[in-house]
Amino acid sequence: MNRRKRRQQYLLDVKVHTEGRTRRRLTRVGGVLAVVSVVALVGLSLYRGGKWAVDRLVLENPRFIVSQIEVRNTGVLEASVIARFAGVAVGQNLLAVDLVEARRQLELVPLIRRAQVRRVMPGRLVIEVEERIPVARIGGGAGGWFYVDRAGVVMKPIKLVDGTVVEPRGQGPLPVITGVPVAQVQVGRRLETEAVYRALALLEQFSLSPVGTLVEVERVDVAKPGTLTVATAQGLVAQFSAEDFPQQVRRLGVIMLWAQQRQKAVRTVDLTVNRSVPVTFVN
Repeated sequence: MNRRKRRQQYLLDVKVHTEGRTRRRLTRVGGVLAVVSVVALVGLSLYRGGKWAVDRLVLENPRFIVSQIEVRNTGVLEASVIARFAGVAVGQNLLAVDLVEARRQLELVPLIRRAQVRRVMPGRLVIEVEERIPVARIGGGAGGWFYVDRAGVVMKPIKLVDGTVVEPRGQGPLPVITGVPVAQVQVGRRLETEAVYRALALLEQFSLSPVGTLVEVERVDVAKPGTLTVATAQGLVAQFSAEDFPQQVRRLGVIMLWAQQRQKAVRTVDLTVNRSVPVTFVN
């Protein structure tokens, strides 16, 4: 009988102890939830307060409205066109303008080589643009002309929303590179044809040499492997090998000077030959 009473008393003590421990756990959980709720409410209040402050003091502050867009460019693109390409306009919030994205949008235009966009507080946006300078043309015909800069990047005339066509502008009459498959030409990308880079290197050598002041190159044909054929506005046709352009251009200069001193005009010259260069003259 005593054993049964002791067992019942033991079970009662265990039950009371368990209920007390459960109440303590529930109390702790409730406290944690209360703290979390308070922190969440404080965080939400701070977020809303911060957003309100940013909106009122920065994004909606008329002091930071773009009142002037200054475009610095010496090329053919007008300031309004450049601003439109950048996706910016007067009236926007200066601090809300994404400078990186504006620059990226500008440099996606094949005619633009490099761009920089920066803020000048409180309300001025400055855009600096360096345009590509074409040095030659490719194509023609129904597909129109493609323009190529010294790096071999391809450009096309840009047709604006008002119908105006903007042509890339070189530093003089642009020679035509022939013998290049137009199917390989992609606007905004570098040409992958080695012969074109040879032609560009030869044109650059003409621009650096005194010969460039005597003749105006109209065409460079690269259709024949290993040979470049140059035709000038003066009627000269000269053949060059694909190696050592400086030496060949110097030899051409010597030949033309010799002809001038004798009041002759060179018609053809084959500079692919190292010695006894074949030359013909205008009768």
